Amino acid sequence: MATPEQTRERFVDELLGTATILLDVEQAAIAEAWASGAVAEWCALGGSVGELAPLVARSDEPAARLAATMIAALETGEMVSGPPEWLDEVGRHEVIRAIRLDDSPTNESAIILEYAAPSGDRHDISVTIQNGGVVGVSVGPEGLAAAAVEHEHLASTDIDPGDALERIRAALAAPNVDRTAASEASIPLLAARVGYPVEVAVGVFESAVVVPPERHDEDDRYAAGLIRSSMRAALDSPPPAGLRDVMAGYARLIADGDSDALTLFEIAGVAPESDIDQALFVRLVGAYLAPVSLAPHSPQQADALNELEPADWIGVVLGLGRSSAGVEVDGDLLVACINKCPEIATSIPKADSELVGWAFEQMLYAWRVTGLLTDDGRLTDVAAWVLPRAAIAAWES
Repeated sequence: MATPEQTRERFVDELLGTATILLDVEQAAIAEAWASGAVAEWCALGGSVGELAPLVARSDEPAARLAATMIAALETGEMVSGPPEWLDEVGRHEVIRAIRLDDSPTNESAIILEYAAPSGDRHDISVTIQNGGVVGVSVGPEGLAAAAVEHEHLASTDIDPGDALERIRAALAAPNVDRTAASEASIPLLAARVGYPVEVAVGVFESAVVVPPERHDEDDRYAAGLIRSSMRAALDSPPPAGLRDVMAGYARLIADGDSDALTLFEIAGVAPESDIDQALFVRLVGAYLAPVSLAPHSPQQADALNELEPADWIGVVLGLGRSSAGVEVDGDLLVACINKCPEIATSIPKADSELVGWAFEQMLYAWRVTGLLTDDGRLTDVAAWVLPRAAIAAWES
């Protein structure tokens, strides 16, 4: 099992890879939302506010320096300036309007804050409050208010922005861990916007319990049967020549105490073993298809992984099982596997594809340490043989 320190180290490495998107951002609010998600996930992994920016700043890459600047600005509230041009807008958005929406049947209300920067850049933040606590946060372009007002069940009222900020600050102080991953990711930005301590706001949900998805025997049996019928040729073939070397490589990682390799045992719910036979190896490869524990992951990662459905995994297993060795595997490819799979009738909507791809990327390390992917993320020649067997083992165990 990976230690908390190792998990955070891996997160920083992954964050440095995704920070390149900041180089293409054109609005401060988008970059602030990215920084908010980074801070939220860091704190959910047991890190503290103020620790992340210096770790990111250790890299001298332009994207890393910009990421460190954004994270520090969000945490401290300090204003920054310089290239790119939108950096001058960071921390300078002000509330120009506040609207309250009420939904009496659910005892729920929402406050929509309209923000504007000196340049005219505008965006809205919608805050859903239930039983005195913040249960939802949505950050988006201007127009959230107008769209929400049209909802036939909601009554809207303009309220004093100062009163709105005070009510949100009070709601942030009420512990509530029943939020979506997207909402939790926006909490640091919301706290900074309304003048509430970021370190206190993230503490509200950093102790959220990470639980695996609920399993349904009927769905699992159907999924396993579909894999059997669709991948009959691969299931009837003998083990590839490279399987022995792949298993030996994984065993060496276990012996060396590799944190990623050891984490798979916890995901699969089995005790670590130094003697890896073929049955155990296959089970570990498929650990994420029916996880027993997701404790090594942050609540945000676990929520995203829990949203993956059997049909999603079927599309991925069949798609990769039919792919050639050397194909570069990432979240986008896995979403494409799902959408192109003839055996399943569902597909991933474009609006959800980024989140679904990101969810799959949280577990790709598992296929790297087990040798299904190379170190640079390319499919190896044993993947087509192992993956259908791993899926069947996960769903019929």
